Amino acid sequence: MRNVLISVFMKKLAFIICLFIMSCVSDQNGKTNTDQSEKVKYLEQISFLDVNINDNFWSPKINLNRENGIPSVFNECSHSLDNFDIAAGKMKGEHKGTAASDSDVYKIIQGVAYALHHTLDNELEEFTDNLIDRIVDAQQEDGYLYTYWTINDPSMKWVDIERKHELYCAGHMFEAAVAYYRVTGKRKLLDAAIRFANHIDSVFGPGKRIEVPGHQEIELALYKLYKVTGDKNYLNLSEFFVAERGNPVRMAKDTIPPDFDPNAGKPSRWRHPSYRQDHLPVEKQYYAIGHAVRAAYLYSAMTDIAHETGSYEYIPALDSIWNDIVQKKLYVTGGIGTRQFHDEGFGTSYMLPGDKAYCETCSAIALAFWNRRMTLLHGDTKYADLLELIMYNAGISGVSLEGNLFFYTNPLESEGKNRRRPWYEPGCCPSNMVRFLPEIGSYIYAKSDSDLYINHFVGSEADILLNGMKIMIKQQTRYPWDGYIKITVNPETPSNIKLYLRIPGWARGEFLSGDLYNYVNNTNETDEDIILRVNGIERDDIITRDGYAVIERIWKKGDIIELSLPMHIRLISGSSKISDASGKVVISRGPVIYCLEEVDNEKYFDTTGKALLIPREMKSEYAEDLLGGIVVIKGFASLPTTDEVIDFTAVPYYSWCNRVSGHMKVWLPCDKH
Repeated sequence: MRNVLISVFMKKLAFIICLFIMSCVSDQNGKTNTDQSEKVKYLEQISFLDVNINDNFWSPKINLNRENGIPSVFNECSHSLDNFDIAAGKMKGEHKGTAASDSDVYKIIQGVAYALHHTLDNELEEFTDNLIDRIVDAQQEDGYLYTYWTINDPSMKWVDIERKHELYCAGHMFEAAVAYYRVTGKRKLLDAAIRFANHIDSVFGPGKRIEVPGHQEIELALYKLYKVTGDKNYLNLSEFFVAERGNPVRMAKDTIPPDFDPNAGKPSRWRHPSYRQDHLPVEKQYYAIGHAVRAAYLYSAMTDIAHETGSYEYIPALDSIWNDIVQKKLYVTGGIGTRQFHDEGFGTSYMLPGDKAYCETCSAIALAFWNRRMTLLHGDTKYADLLELIMYNAGISGVSLEGNLFFYTNPLESEGKNRRRPWYEPGCCPSNMVRFLPEIGSYIYAKSDSDLYINHFVGSEADILLNGMKIMIKQQTRYPWDGYIKITVNPETPSNIKLYLRIPGWARGEFLSGDLYNYVNNTNETDEDIILRVNGIERDDIITRDGYAVIERIWKKGDIIELSLPMHIRLISGSSKISDASGKVVISRGPVIYCLEEVDNEKYFDTTGKALLIPREMKSEYAEDLLGGIVVIKGFASLPTTDEVIDFTAVPYYSWCNRVSGHMKVWLPCDKH
C-alpha cells in the first residue's frame, strides 16, 4: 500500500509540474501557445440537420431502421412504456424491466427524431408525441422523473446513484428531448428535461451533494442541453460531474477492502471505483480501464468540455487513453471490451481473444461517439479512420440487415450458436442502434473559420455556412464497395476556401495509428494508387496535413473533386503480443473487415468449428443479390493438412449471421504471416 501511495504522489507531482509548464505559455483564453496546442483544432461539427443522405449503403439501413427497427423495439419494450403510466398513477402494476429501462425509451425517441429528419412519417411522429405525453405525466412536481423509484419506493430517490440509474436515465432523456426539439420544433419533452435538469442542479454540485453516478451519460447530455438552451448552469453541472470523478476526499469515504483486486472478476467489482472510472481524477487517467461503455461516455464528455472551454486540462489524458486503446485494447473490427474480468471492460493490454471477444454493441457505438468528438478536437484523420472502421464493422454488426434483430455481443468467431434477437434485458444495445444509424449525417463534414473538412464518404448533400456564406456540397459514391468519390462544390459566390479531404489510412497502407495491426501485403500499394482530380485535372501537387489532402483555391459553382482510392484486398496481421492472432490474418478491402461463414465454406470448417485456411489467390466481385448487395472476396486456399486447393468466399463481417446460423471466423490461419 505504501508503494502505491508513493506512486500516486509521484504521478501527482509530475502532473502539477506539467500543468505549471503549460500555464507559463498559455494565453488569456486558456489555449496554450506551445507546440502541443497546434494539435488542437476545435473544429465545428456540421449537424445532421444540414445533411441529406442519398447513399447506396447507408440510405437503405436508415430507411429499414425507421420502418422495422424503431417499431420493433418500441413493441419489445412496451413494458417500459407502461412504467410511465404506472408512475403517473394511470395504471396499476409493478415496475417491469431493469433499473435503466427508462433510458431505452428515451434512446428510441432520439432515434425517432433523427429518422424524422430523413423521412416524414406522420404515424411515427403521432405515436411519439403521445408517448411524450405519457412520459411528462409521470414527472414529479419538483421535476424528478425516474419510474423505478417512483413505482418501487419513492423514499429511495437519489439514495444509490452508484448502482441505480437515475442520472443515466436523465441523461438519455435530455439527449432525446434535444433531438426531438431540433427536428420537430416541439418543446414538451425539452421543457420536461429542463425541469428535471434544474432539479438535479438543485441537488448536486459545489456546496450541495458531492457525488457522481455509477454509469456516465448525464455529463455529455447536460452539455447538449446547454448547447440548445444556452443555460451555462448545465455546462457547469456537466463539468462538476466530470471533475468530481476520482476526488480523493470523497473517495476516502468509500469502504473498499484494502486487499481488493479490481482484476479478480469478483462480484464486488461494483464497489471498485475503476469499474466506473472513479479511481483517479479524470485528468490523471492515462489508461483505459473499467466498463467500456461508461468509459467512452466519460471520454466523450471530457472532449466536449475541452472543445467548449478551450481548456487543455483534459487533453493529455484523452490523448493517452486513445493511444492506449488503439495500440493495446482494440479489436480489428473496431470493437472494445472483453469478458476477462466479467465486467464488460477493457481488460489487460493485448487481451483480444477472437472466440471470446465481448465487443458489446453499445461499446462500439460509444467509441464512435467519442472519436467523432476527437476528430473535431484535433482535426486529424487518425480519429476519423478509427470512426470509419467502427462504422462499417463493429458499429453495424450488432443489427440485422432487416434492422429489427440485434446482437448484444459481437464475437470474432462463432460455432454457430449466436443469434440476433429482437430485444435483450437490458435493452441498451437495440435502443442504442436505432439512434446510431440515422445520425450518420453528423459524422461526415466539419468546418473551422474558412476551412471545410470532408471526413467520410457518404452520398449526401450538405448546406454549410462558412464565414457567413452558404456552400452546398454534394457527394456521389458507391463507397465502401467502390473507391471513387465525386464531390461537387457550390459556393454562393466564388470564394477562397481550404478544403480538407481525408485520405483514409487504409488507402495509404496504414491500418490504424500504432502497430497493433498492420497490413502484410503492402509492397506494391503506395500513395501512387491514390488519384485526385480537380475539374478533371489530376493534381500531384496537393499538400497533405494530418492525413488530409488540403486543396486551397478560389472555388466556384460546379467545381468538381474526384478522388479514386485503391480498393486492394489486403491481409492484416496482429501484434505478436496478441496470442489469438499468432500465425493468422484477417482479410480486408477498403474499410471493410471480412469473415468466413460456414454457409459459403463448408469444406473449411471441421466439426469443431475451426476454419482451416491458408489464403493464396483472391479477387473481389459485387454480388447485388447477396446480403443486401455486397462485395464478396473469392479465392483459393489450401488446407494445412493436405495439398488440396479449395475455393472460398469471404463476406463482410457486419453481414454475418443474416442467412443461417453456422460457424464463422475472422482470424484465419495463414502460412505467410
